[in-house]
Amino acid sequence: MHIKVSRDDLLNGVGPIQAVVETKRSLPILSHLLLETSPPHLSIFGTDLDVGVRKRVSGQIIRDGSIALSARKLYEIVRELPATSLELVVDEDLTATITCGNSEFKIKGLSRNDFPSMRESKQKGMILDRRLFRDMIRRTLFAVSSDQTRYTLNGILFRVTPTGVTMVATDGHRLAMTNEELSNNSRQVPAPIDAIIPRKAAAETLKLLREEPGEIEVDISENHLLIQTDDTLIDARLIEGQFPNFEQVIPVNATKEVVVNREALLTGLRRTSTILGERSLPTTLKFTSSKLMLSCVNLDLGEARERIDIEYQHEEMSVGFNARYILDFLSVLPTEQATIRLQDPLSPALFAGKDDTRYTCVIMPMRL
Repeated sequence: MHIKVSRDDLLNGVGPIQAVVETKRSLPILSHLLLETSPPHLSIFGTDLDVGVRKRVSGQIIRDGSIALSARKLYEIVRELPATSLELVVDEDLTATITCGNSEFKIKGLSRNDFPSMRESKQKGMILDRRLFRDMIRRTLFAVSSDQTRYTLNGILFRVTPTGVTMVATDGHRLAMTNEELSNNSRQVPAPIDAIIPRKAAAETLKLLREEPGEIEVDISENHLLIQTDDTLIDARLIEGQFPNFEQVIPVNATKEVVVNREALLTGLRRTSTILGERSLPTTLKFTSSKLMLSCVNLDLGEARERIDIEYQHEEMSVGFNARYILDFLSVLPTEQATIRLQDPLSPALFAGKDDTRYTCVIMPMRL
């Protein structure tokens, strides 16, 4: 194997994938990246058996071949090389020589025969907007449960219907849901498809899909999710099991509506939360006809209060919430105004953007 490639291109390929690779696995090969020629590209593949990523990097292929190299060491070496062209030559003993400028490195590798194979899409998938898919993950990932005993909640439900796509995540205390309609050029599905994307796969997809215009192809089959762009293929093993019936927890009797400026509520909660420290204490939201009073009390430190202008035409009400849950929602809310729908101080509240029902978040209150 002999190739010439730009150091920056190689770094952009190796960097994101080495973060996916699991270094503590019992199988040494899983701590490696597979480099393989696929003219006119160099293919770089890494996996932890749950998430696999392959990127194609443009380069000059002088002699075909393949080698598996330590992901961490390859990344550390390439990162420190000057931003110019480099050569990678692999001999019969599977020793890779990397030459760049005045630097030369020799790394021992492993055979590609021991490396897991990469899945390929067997059918035409749905075509989705890249930014849209990223935003849907970003708006739900924070609500994924970390409780390993509730396995089906350790990921994002991705539901595809003939008319649209939905993502839902919940940890039992809050539920984030976002909906989008399918465009005309997307492959229509005859029946709804549910897939639970694991937290790690969703987080790595968020990093790998660059925030730029474009489209991705999404295919769900054989308990795997395949996401493909022009130069990247992501293969995620889905979580098996039934996602809870999330629709039954969405409050339908929450008729008392509050309208508040998103940024004002966001900064107000951040300021008052400083008095709480690391303790999970409630933040009191007291709603009156035109004002929202935020207040936090920490018996060890003190208390904090802040007033915010709101639109509210109902009886005075005080509700306790975990401020972090509201902050997580507001930080990814795209609208300038937020709405809060309430029923009573002990019932779940529905948070959303004003005049935008595509993104909502249900948050359970805390007893005051």
